Amino acid sequence: MNTLDGKVKEVMSDRIILKELTRWNDAYKEFPRFVMEYLVSRFVDPASPIPGQKRIEKILTENWIDSSEKELIKSRIKEKGFYNLLGSIQVRLDASKDHYWVDVAAIGETTVRITRNILVDHGDSLLAGGAWGTCNIEYDSNYKIGSRIYPFVITEFKPLQITRVGLDDYIAKRSEFTTDEWIDLLMNTIGFDPSKFAHRQKLLYLLRLVPFVEKNYNLIELGPRETGKTYTFRNTSSRSFVISGGSATPATLFYHKAARKMGIVGQRDVVYFDEIANTKFSEGDATINILKDYMQTGKFSRGDQEFTSGASIVLGGNLELDDTGTKPHSKYEHWFAVLPSELKSDGAFIDRIHAYLPGWEMKKIQKENYAVGYGFMTDYFAEILRKLRDRSFITAITARVDFTGETSRNQDAIQKTTSGLLKLIFPHRDSDSLRTQELTMCLSLATEVRQIILEQLGRISPGEFKPRQLIASLHD
Repeated sequence: MNTLDGKVKEVMSDRIILKELTRWNDAYKEFPRFVMEYLVSRFVDPASPIPGQKRIEKILTENWIDSSEKELIKSRIKEKGFYNLLGSIQVRLDASKDHYWVDVAAIGETTVRITRNILVDHGDSLLAGGAWGTCNIEYDSNYKIGSRIYPFVITEFKPLQITRVGLDDYIAKRSEFTTDEWIDLLMNTIGFDPSKFAHRQKLLYLLRLVPFVEKNYNLIELGPRETGKTYTFRNTSSRSFVISGGSATPATLFYHKAARKMGIVGQRDVVYFDEIANTKFSEGDATINILKDYMQTGKFSRGDQEFTSGASIVLGGNLELDDTGTKPHSKYEHWFAVLPSELKSDGAFIDRIHAYLPGWEMKKIQKENYAVGYGFMTDYFAEILRKLRDRSFITAITARVDFTGETSRNQDAIQKTTSGLLKLIFPHRDSDSLRTQELTMCLSLATEVRQIILEQLGRISPGEFKPRQLIASLHD
């Protein structure tokens, strides 16, 4: 145990976990990190881990089902009258029927009933993006609405993630750590050994987290394969959603008019387009125009209805690098060239992106770089990230940074990135206590990752975007 681990264990003992304990079996990589960490925190003794790991294996073996077994499990529920399973469930209110329904992906059902006591105990999390847990599903063929039978009902639910967290104590504990210690703690938390990365690389890893703490934040990361882009957005929070290629439509992204159901953007905090080059935007310009409008305003319209959401949009994809491995290959006309054809030359769309994370600076995922020390439990940290979305450093930034002559989009982009980094690294500060060197560190990176976008826009539309240096300087 190094000095930081000892300090973390002393100050944060009730919300941390030894990260290496969660990786004893590669067979469980399919489970979200926060689920495995929750189970480990409950059942594994760091001094003698094997008995607890065996107990977790038993829980997963008895309760987890894969997609090929859906019909078999539904049959067992009917024949036995009940079944215990592990998975993610989400509750929605069907106002037309004055009824709450549960989407249970594990059995492919979207009209599962739920008992009132579960809604009372866990309704906030189940209605706001859903939660992972173990649940008891019973079968009752007597329940009907009209002539249709709705036989499945969840009668018990035990969450496998923390659903209630206080932010004040987290902020207070931050004061116990130096800036470098805190950054290293966050690196451990997201699964990487901080001793294996330079300070700049650590800041870039934290930049990946800005969409989780900053509402309506638009980020792109393009770089080589296997640097952990998808891993971050699939495992950091249950309130993020990964779209892996395929087709994106107004119905799936925003609102399904026929089903009267909110799309992904209206349900989650972060929507990540994985392998963006392979994403097909169905219905042509309609989907892209709605997405562009949303990225600018945080609003979208479907028919005569207008909706507001705080979901951040993240684009991820792969770029080939040159022989030095330090920058994109010269064959690319510009650094957005791998985007779908309808996006890669759309200056209005690209200008709405707040930051370009240079993925070629990120290390490829290797086991020797995995975290071995203490970090926050992922489900606890996910709740903290969500609560940080309601805080803002914009006032502190505008009071101390001169953006004279910059466009509103450039100002907004730099401010939002700076604000997100400040929330992550300096959550204990406010307008009065924020130190100049702290603001400078975050402002410098925020300006740089917006500068990349401005330079590439100059290549895409040289008549509209002139090459120049962004101005974001601190007041004397």
